[in-house]
Parts: sequence; structure tokens; C-alpha cells
Amino acid sequence: MYVCICNAITEDDVHGCLSGGRCGTAKEVKAACGFKPGCGSCTKRLHAMVSEYRTASELADALTGGPAPLAAVPGGPAAPAAPAAADPIVPPAPVTGTETGAAPPTAA
Repeated sequence: MYVCICNAITEDDVHGCLSGGRCGTAKEVKAACGFKPGCGSCTKRLHAMVSEYRTASELADALTGGPAPLAAVPGGPAAPAAPAAADPIVPPAPVTGTETGAAPPTAA
């Protein structure tokens, strides 16, 4: 989703900047992501995202006992997802009479 329509900056761009450790404030995010003055409707959302990141980072520090950098989500725009390996199709083995669990015929 776009954070700034005027500059075509997405949430992934902002999250990448924050998680990469390059940015810690809204001003640093604006500089790193290339925000140029526009309508200004993105400012409130950008400040909220930075605040959410700081809260999550502080919570992670409290739970783990130390600072732990948040990593970008795998498969995001910075790291394209690797194609899944195709499972080979293996035909079933032929079934013989003794493998089915049936008793062999007996003479009466």
C-alpha cells in the first residue's frame, strides 16, 4: 500500500528503511526514501509507522533482554522469493496379488 502517493513511496519502502537500520526518525525516512514536498497527507501515516516500529523494537528488546534489529520480511521487494522446487511425479509401483494383503488361494 502506498504511504505517499505524490512520491510513489510504499509501506515496504518505509519498512525496509526502518528495518535496515538506516532510519530511526520520520525525517530520516523521508530523506532516505526520497520524499519530496507534496500534499502532506502522508506525514501522519509516516509518523505512525515510525512510532509502531519503535514500539515493536522496544518490546523485542524487553522480551529478549537486549537490542535485536528487526529484519525485513523474506520475499519482500528487497529479496525476491525463490521459486519453489517442483516435486517429481513418481508413478505408483505395480501391485501384485501378495502385496495387497489378500490371502493366496488354497486348494479345497
